[in-house]
Amino acid sequence: MSETKYYYPIDFDVLAADLEQRGIDIAPTRITWLNVARCIATHAGEQGREAFHRIAAVWPDYSRHDSELCYNRALRQTGRPMSIQYLVKACSRHGINLMSQRYRGEGEPVAINYQPQPKQENVMTMKTVKPIKQEMMDVTLPAGRDISGRCPLTDLLLNLFPRDLVLKAIDEYHVGFESFDTGRLDRSVLFWQVNEDGDILNAKRICYKAGGHRDKQVPPMLIWSGRPQCLYGLHRYTRENHHMPVAIVESEKSALIMSIVKPEYLWMATGSLNNFNERFLLPVKQAAITAFPDTDYPSQKGVFKSSSYTLWERAAQQMNRDGWNIKMSNALEDTATIPQRMDKIDIADVIIEQAIKQLVERFKKDSKPCITANK
Repeated sequence: MSETKYYYPIDFDVLAADLEQRGIDIAPTRITWLNVARCIATHAGEQGREAFHRIAAVWPDYSRHDSELCYNRALRQTGRPMSIQYLVKACSRHGINLMSQRYRGEGEPVAINYQPQPKQENVMTMKTVKPIKQEMMDVTLPAGRDISGRCPLTDLLLNLFPRDLVLKAIDEYHVGFESFDTGRLDRSVLFWQVNEDGDILNAKRICYKAGGHRDKQVPPMLIWSGRPQCLYGLHRYTRENHHMPVAIVESEKSALIMSIVKPEYLWMATGSLNNFNERFLLPVKQAAITAFPDTDYPSQKGVFKSSSYTLWERAAQQMNRDGWNIKMSNALEDTATIPQRMDKIDIADVIIEQAIKQLVERFKKDSKPCITANK
Protein backbone atom coordinates (compact mmCIF):
# COMPACT_ATOMS: atom_id res chain seq x y z
CA MET A 1 0.00 0.00 0.00
CA SER A 2 1.24 3.47 -0.85
CA GLU A 3 1.49 6.23 1.72
CA THR A 4 -1.34 8.74 1.59
CA LYS A 5 -1.49 12.26 2.99
CA TYR A 6 -4.46 12.74 5.27
CA TYR A 7 -5.46 16.06 6.80
CA TYR A 8 -6.31 16.03 10.49
CA PRO A 9 -8.64 16.69 12.19
CA ILE A 10 -11.87 15.35 10.69
CA ASP A 11 -14.92 17.55 10.95
CA PHE A 12 -17.07 14.84 12.54
CA ASP A 13 -20.18 17.03 12.49
CA VAL A 14 -19.97 17.40 8.72
CA LEU A 15 -19.38 13.65 8.34
CA ALA A 16 -22.33 12.83 10.64
CA ALA A 17 -24.66 15.16 8.76
CA ASP A 18 -23.67 13.59 5.43
CA LEU A 19 -24.13 10.01 6.66
CA GLU A 20 -27.45 10.96 8.28
CA GLN A 21 -28.78 12.57 5.13
CA ARG A 22 -27.71 9.71 2.87
CA GLY A 23 -28.77 6.97 5.31
CA ILE A 24 -25.36 5.26 5.23
CA ASP A 25 -24.59 2.90 8.12
CA ILE A 26 -20.81 2.60 8.48
CA ALA A 27 -21.15 0.52 11.67
CA PRO A 28 -23.55 -2.34 10.85
CA THR A 29 -22.20 -4.70 13.55
CA ARG A 30 -21.62 -4.24 17.26
CA ILE A 31 -17.83 -4.49 16.99
CA THR A 32 -17.65 -1.79 14.29
CA TRP A 33 -20.02 0.34 16.37
CA LEU A 34 -17.65 0.10 19.35
CA ASN A 35 -14.58 0.80 17.22
CA VAL A 36 -16.14 3.86 15.57
CA ALA A 37 -16.89 5.20 19.06
CA ARG A 38 -13.28 4.62 20.13
CA CYS A 39 -12.00 6.29 16.99
CA ILE A 40 -14.11 9.42 17.45
CA ALA A 41 -13.37 9.55 21.19
CA THR A 42 -9.64 9.28 20.48
CA HIS A 43 -9.58 12.21 18.07
CA ALA A 44 -12.42 14.43 19.29
CA GLY A 45 -13.01 13.52 22.92
CA GLU A 46 -16.21 14.84 24.49
CA GLN A 47 -16.71 17.15 21.49
CA GLY A 48 -17.46 14.13 19.29
CA ARG A 49 -20.30 12.71 21.39
CA GLU A 50 -23.25 14.14 19.44
CA ALA A 51 -21.59 13.36 16.11
CA PHE A 52 -21.25 9.73 17.22
CA HIS A 53 -24.95 9.62 18.11
CA ARG A 54 -25.91 10.93 14.67
CA ILE A 55 -23.64 8.41 12.97
CA ALA A 56 -25.00 5.54 15.09
CA ALA A 57 -28.64 6.57 14.60
CA VAL A 58 -28.65 5.17 11.06
CA TRP A 59 -28.52 1.67 12.57
CA PRO A 60 -32.06 0.17 12.62
CA ASP A 61 -31.77 -0.76 16.31
CA TYR A 62 -30.23 2.53 17.48
CA SER A 63 -30.70 3.33 21.16
CA ARG A 64 -29.47 6.62 22.56
CA HIS A 65 -29.11 5.04 26.00
CA ASP A 66 -26.88 2.22 24.71
CA SER A 67 -24.89 4.63 22.55
CA GLU A 68 -24.29 6.89 25.57
CA LEU A 69 -22.85 3.93 27.48
CA CYS A 70 -20.76 2.97 24.46
CA TYR A 71 -19.26 6.44 24.07
CA ASN A 72 -18.59 6.75 27.81
CA ARG A 73 -16.69 3.48 27.62
CA ALA A 74 -14.76 4.72 24.57
CA LEU A 75 -13.73 7.90 26.43
CA ARG A 76 -12.34 5.78 29.25
CA GLN A 77 -10.23 3.85 26.73
CA THR A 78 -8.50 6.83 25.14
CA GLY A 79 -5.29 5.57 26.74
CA ARG A 80 -5.45 2.92 24.01
CA PRO A 81 -6.01 5.17 20.97
CA MET A 82 -7.83 3.95 17.88
CA SER A 83 -6.15 4.93 14.62
CA ILE A 84 -8.03 7.32 12.35
CA GLN A 85 -7.26 4.80 9.62
CA TYR A 86 -10.12 2.65 10.92
CA LEU A 87 -12.67 5.36 10.16
CA VAL A 88 -11.09 6.10 6.78
CA LYS A 89 -11.48 2.45 5.77
CA ALA A 90 -15.04 2.20 7.11
CA CYS A 91 -16.13 5.25 5.11
CA SER A 92 -14.27 4.30 1.95
CA ARG A 93 -16.34 1.11 1.69
CA HIS A 94 -19.30 3.39 1.00
CA GLY A 95 -17.49 5.65 -1.45
CA ILE A 96 -16.74 8.40 1.10
CA ASN A 97 -13.27 9.87 0.84
CA LEU A 98 -12.39 11.47 4.17
CA MET A 99 -9.30 13.05 2.62
CA SER A 100 -11.42 15.46 0.60
CA GLN A 101 -11.67 19.07 1.71
CA ARG A 102 -15.32 18.59 2.61
CA TYR A 103 -14.67 16.38 5.63
CA ARG A 104 -11.59 17.93 7.18
CA GLY A 105 -10.84 21.02 9.15
CA GLU A 106 -7.65 23.02 9.20
CA GLY A 107 -4.63 20.99 10.17
CA GLU A 108 -1.33 19.48 9.19
CA PRO A 109 -1.20 16.51 6.83
CA VAL A 110 -0.67 13.18 8.55
CA ALA A 111 0.76 10.22 6.66
CA ILE A 112 -1.15 6.95 6.92
CA ASN A 113 -0.40 3.74 5.10
CA TYR A 114 -3.73 3.30 3.42
CA GLN A 115 -4.81 3.82 -0.16
CA PRO A 116 -8.61 4.17 -0.34
CA GLN A 117 -10.52 2.42 -3.07
CA PRO A 118 -11.72 4.66 -5.89
CA LYS A 119 -15.34 5.68 -5.56
CA GLN A 120 -17.63 3.48 -7.58
CA GLU A 121 -20.70 5.01 -9.13
CA ASN A 122 -23.88 3.41 -7.89
CA VAL A 123 -25.61 2.45 -11.12
CA MET A 124 -27.98 0.05 -9.37
CA THR A 125 -31.49 1.40 -9.74
CA MET A 126 -34.96 -0.06 -9.69
CA LYS A 127 -34.95 -0.12 -13.48
CA THR A 128 -31.57 -1.81 -13.98
CA VAL A 129 -31.86 -4.51 -11.30
CA LYS A 130 -33.84 -7.59 -12.20
CA PRO A 131 -36.56 -8.56 -9.71
CA ILE A 132 -36.03 -11.67 -7.61
CA LYS A 133 -37.81 -14.73 -8.95
CA GLN A 134 -41.23 -15.38 -7.46
CA GLU A 135 -40.32 -18.98 -6.63
CA MET A 136 -37.63 -17.85 -4.17
CA MET A 137 -40.23 -16.09 -2.08
CA ASP A 138 -43.02 -18.61 -2.54
CA VAL A 139 -41.02 -21.51 -1.09
CA THR A 140 -40.78 -19.65 2.24
CA LEU A 141 -44.44 -18.60 2.51
CA PRO A 142 -46.94 -20.61 4.59
CA ALA A 143 -49.42 -21.14 1.72
CA GLY A 144 -51.82 -22.96 4.03
CA ARG A 145 -49.11 -24.74 6.01
CA ASP A 146 -49.14 -24.73 9.80
CA ILE A 147 -47.04 -21.93 11.32
CA SER A 148 -47.38 -23.01 14.95
CA GLY A 149 -43.95 -23.35 16.55
CA ARG A 150 -42.16 -21.80 13.55
CA CYS A 151 -41.14 -18.59 15.30
CA PRO A 152 -41.64 -17.03 18.76
CA LEU A 153 -43.07 -13.88 17.15
CA THR A 154 -45.84 -15.62 15.25
CA ASP A 155 -46.55 -17.90 18.22
CA LEU A 156 -47.09 -14.79 20.34
CA LEU A 157 -49.45 -13.28 17.78
CA LEU A 158 -51.45 -16.50 17.57
CA ASN A 159 -51.88 -16.39 21.35
CA LEU A 160 -52.94 -12.73 21.47
CA PHE A 161 -55.10 -12.24 18.39
CA PRO A 162 -57.72 -14.25 16.48
CA ARG A 163 -56.00 -16.92 14.40
CA ASP A 164 -57.74 -15.98 11.16
CA LEU A 165 -56.61 -12.34 11.44
CA VAL A 166 -53.02 -13.37 12.14
CA LEU A 167 -52.90 -15.75 9.19
CA LYS A 168 -54.45 -13.08 6.96
CA ALA A 169 -51.82 -10.52 8.00
CA ILE A 170 -48.95 -12.98 7.47
CA ASP A 171 -50.31 -13.75 4.02
CA GLU A 172 -50.90 -10.11 3.04
CA TYR A 173 -47.49 -8.97 4.24
CA HIS A 174 -45.48 -11.82 2.69
CA VAL A 175 -43.98 -13.10 5.94
CA GLY A 176 -41.73 -16.05 5.14
CA PHE A 177 -40.16 -18.84 7.17
CA GLU A 178 -36.83 -20.28 6.10
CA SER A 179 -37.76 -23.42 8.00
CA PHE A 180 -40.15 -24.34 5.16
CA ASP A 181 -37.22 -24.22 2.74
CA THR A 182 -34.55 -25.85 4.92
CA GLY A 183 -36.76 -28.33 6.74
CA ARG A 184 -35.58 -27.21 10.19
CA LEU A 185 -37.22 -24.95 12.74
CA ASP A 186 -35.55 -21.68 13.70
CA ARG A 187 -36.34 -18.38 15.40
CA SER A 188 -36.18 -16.09 12.38
CA VAL A 189 -38.67 -14.83 9.84
CA LEU A 190 -38.23 -13.24 6.43
CA PHE A 191 -39.93 -9.93 5.68
CA TRP A 192 -40.14 -9.77 1.88
CA GLN A 193 -39.93 -6.32 0.28
CA VAL A 194 -42.22 -6.12 -2.72
CA ASN A 195 -42.79 -2.81 -4.50
CA GLU A 196 -46.01 -1.30 -5.82
CA ASP A 197 -45.53 -3.07 -9.17
CA GLY A 198 -45.29 -6.48 -7.50
CA ASP A 199 -41.54 -6.81 -8.09
CA ILE A 200 -39.61 -8.59 -5.31
CA LEU A 201 -36.64 -6.37 -4.41
CA ASN A 202 -35.18 -7.85 -1.25
CA ALA A 203 -35.89 -9.60 2.05
CA LYS A 204 -34.80 -8.98 5.62
CA ARG A 205 -34.14 -11.79 8.08
CA ILE A 206 -34.90 -10.96 11.73
CA CYS A 207 -34.46 -13.34 14.65
CA TYR A 208 -36.84 -13.30 17.63
CA LYS A 209 -36.72 -14.60 21.17
CA ALA A 210 -39.47 -15.94 23.40
CA GLY A 211 -42.17 -13.35 23.89
CA GLY A 212 -41.73 -11.93 20.40
CA HIS A 213 -38.81 -9.63 21.24
CA ARG A 214 -36.08 -9.28 18.66
CA ASP A 215 -32.84 -11.04 19.52
CA LYS A 216 -30.40 -8.14 19.71
CA GLN A 217 -27.44 -10.52 19.64
CA VAL A 218 -28.37 -11.35 16.04
CA PRO A 219 -28.47 -8.17 13.93
CA PRO A 220 -31.15 -7.92 11.20
CA MET A 221 -29.70 -8.96 7.86
CA LEU A 222 -30.65 -8.23 4.28
CA ILE A 223 -30.64 -11.42 2.25
CA TRP A 224 -29.23 -9.59 -0.79
CA SER A 225 -26.76 -6.93 0.27
CA GLY A 226 -26.38 -4.13 -2.25
CA ARG A 227 -29.76 -4.61 -3.90
CA PRO A 228 -32.37 -1.83 -3.74
CA GLN A 229 -35.00 -1.79 -1.02
CA CYS A 230 -38.48 -0.37 -0.64
CA LEU A 231 -41.05 0.26 2.06
CA TYR A 232 -42.11 -2.99 3.67
CA GLY A 233 -45.80 -3.39 2.78
CA LEU A 234 -45.57 -1.13 -0.27
CA HIS A 235 -47.11 -3.87 -2.44
CA ARG A 236 -50.43 -3.25 -0.67
CA TYR A 237 -50.59 0.26 -2.14
CA THR A 238 -52.49 -0.85 -5.21
CA ARG A 239 -54.82 1.08 -7.50
CA GLU A 240 -57.78 -0.25 -5.52
CA ASN A 241 -56.26 0.92 -2.21
CA HIS A 242 -55.03 4.38 -3.24
CA HIS A 243 -57.90 5.99 -1.32
CA MET A 244 -56.76 4.48 2.01
CA PRO A 245 -54.56 6.47 4.41
CA VAL A 246 -50.98 5.22 4.86
CA ALA A 247 -49.34 4.73 8.27
CA ILE A 248 -45.54 4.62 8.46
CA VAL A 249 -43.63 2.87 11.26
CA GLU A 250 -39.98 1.91 11.56
CA SER A 251 -40.04 -1.86 12.11
CA GLU A 252 -41.55 -4.58 9.95
CA LYS A 253 -42.98 -6.28 13.03
CA SER A 254 -44.92 -3.13 13.88
CA ALA A 255 -46.45 -2.87 10.41
CA LEU A 256 -47.56 -6.51 10.62
CA ILE A 257 -49.12 -6.16 14.09
CA MET A 258 -50.79 -2.82 13.48
CA SER A 259 -52.42 -4.15 10.30
CA ILE A 260 -54.29 -6.58 12.58
CA VAL A 261 -55.30 -3.93 15.11
CA LYS A 262 -56.11 -0.98 12.83
CA PRO A 263 -56.85 -2.32 9.34
CA GLU A 264 -58.29 1.02 8.23
CA TYR A 265 -54.67 2.08 7.48
CA LEU A 266 -52.21 0.67 4.99
CA TRP A 267 -49.29 0.00 7.34
CA MET A 268 -45.76 0.20 5.97
CA ALA A 269 -42.30 0.12 7.54
CA THR A 270 -39.13 1.98 6.64
CA GLY A 271 -36.93 -0.73 8.19
CA SER A 272 -34.53 1.94 9.40
CA LEU A 273 -34.74 5.22 11.30
CA ASN A 274 -33.12 7.18 8.47
CA ASN A 275 -35.23 5.68 5.68
CA PHE A 276 -37.98 8.17 6.52
CA ASN A 277 -37.09 10.48 3.65
CA GLU A 278 -38.44 11.73 0.35
CA ARG A 279 -36.58 9.19 -1.78
CA PHE A 280 -37.76 6.15 0.18
CA LEU A 281 -41.36 7.32 0.61
CA LEU A 282 -41.76 8.64 -2.95
CA PRO A 283 -44.15 5.86 -4.15
CA VAL A 284 -46.76 6.95 -1.57
CA LYS A 285 -46.36 10.70 -2.01
CA GLN A 286 -50.00 11.18 -3.06
CA ALA A 287 -51.36 9.43 0.04
CA ALA A 288 -52.45 10.92 3.34
CA ILE A 289 -49.60 9.73 5.60
CA THR A 290 -49.44 9.43 9.38
CA ALA A 291 -46.01 8.79 10.85
CA PHE A 292 -45.60 6.77 14.05
CA PRO A 293 -41.92 7.09 15.07
CA ASP A 294 -40.41 5.02 17.87
CA THR A 295 -39.74 6.68 21.19
CA ASP A 296 -36.39 7.00 22.94
CA TYR A 297 -34.36 9.53 24.87
CA PRO A 298 -34.44 13.25 23.90
CA SER A 299 -31.95 14.25 21.24
CA GLN A 300 -30.38 16.92 23.45
CA LYS A 301 -30.70 18.55 26.85
CA GLY A 302 -33.69 20.84 27.25
CA VAL A 303 -35.56 19.15 24.39
CA PHE A 304 -38.36 16.83 25.43
CA LYS A 305 -38.99 15.19 22.06
CA SER A 306 -37.31 11.86 21.33
CA SER A 307 -34.43 11.90 18.89
CA SER A 308 -36.41 9.53 16.64
CA TYR A 309 -39.43 11.82 16.70
CA THR A 310 -37.30 14.90 16.07
CA LEU A 311 -35.60 13.33 13.06
CA TRP A 312 -38.89 12.22 11.46
CA GLU A 313 -40.62 15.51 12.27
CA ARG A 314 -37.84 17.47 10.59
CA ALA A 315 -38.08 15.28 7.48
CA ALA A 316 -41.90 15.53 7.45
CA GLN A 317 -41.81 19.31 7.66
CA GLN A 318 -39.48 19.50 4.69
CA MET A 319 -41.60 17.10 2.62
CA ASN A 320 -44.82 18.94 3.52
CA ARG A 321 -43.26 22.13 2.15
CA ASP A 322 -42.81 20.20 -1.09
CA GLY A 323 -46.48 19.21 -1.35
CA TRP A 324 -46.68 16.07 0.79
CA ASN A 325 -49.45 15.39 3.31
CA ILE A 326 -47.70 13.95 6.39
CA LYS A 327 -49.04 14.11 9.93
CA MET A 328 -46.96 13.16 12.97
CA SER A 329 -48.54 11.00 15.68
CA ASN A 330 -47.82 12.12 19.26
CA ALA A 331 -49.35 9.00 20.81
CA LEU A 332 -46.06 7.64 22.17
CA GLU A 333 -44.39 10.98 22.90
CA ASP A 334 -47.23 11.99 25.22
CA THR A 335 -47.46 8.73 27.15
CA ALA A 336 -44.09 6.91 27.12
CA THR A 337 -42.48 6.26 30.49
CA ILE A 338 -38.74 6.35 31.21
CA PRO A 339 -38.43 2.51 31.14
CA GLN A 340 -40.31 2.45 27.83
CA ARG A 341 -37.98 5.06 26.39
CA MET A 342 -34.99 3.01 27.54
CA ASP A 343 -36.44 0.05 25.65
CA LYS A 344 -37.04 2.24 22.57
CA ILE A 345 -40.62 1.03 22.26
CA ASP A 346 -42.87 1.56 19.27
CA ILE A 347 -46.63 1.60 18.92
CA ALA A 348 -46.84 -2.16 18.35
CA ASP A 349 -45.03 -2.81 21.64
CA VAL A 350 -47.76 -0.86 23.43
CA ILE A 351 -50.44 -2.92 21.68
CA ILE A 352 -48.71 -6.16 22.71
CA GLU A 353 -48.42 -5.00 26.34
CA GLN A 354 -52.13 -4.17 26.41
CA ALA A 355 -53.11 -7.48 24.79
CA ILE A 356 -51.00 -9.46 27.26
CA LYS A 357 -52.57 -7.62 30.22
CA GLN A 358 -56.05 -8.38 28.89
CA LEU A 359 -55.10 -12.04 28.42
CA VAL A 360 -53.79 -12.26 32.00
CA GLU A 361 -56.89 -10.59 33.41
CA ARG A 362 -59.13 -12.95 31.46
CA PHE A 363 -57.14 -15.94 32.74
CA LYS A 364 -57.42 -14.73 36.34
CA LYS A 365 -61.15 -14.22 35.97
CA ASP A 366 -61.71 -17.65 34.41
CA SER A 367 -59.56 -19.43 37.01
CA LYS A 368 -61.30 -17.98 40.11
CA PRO A 369 -62.86 -20.76 42.25
CA CYS A 370 -66.60 -20.78 42.44
CA ILE A 371 -67.63 -20.31 46.08
CA THR A 372 -71.18 -21.22 47.07
CA ALA A 373 -72.80 -20.31 50.35
CA ASN A 374 -73.38 -23.12 52.84
CA LYS A 375 -77.02 -23.99 53.31
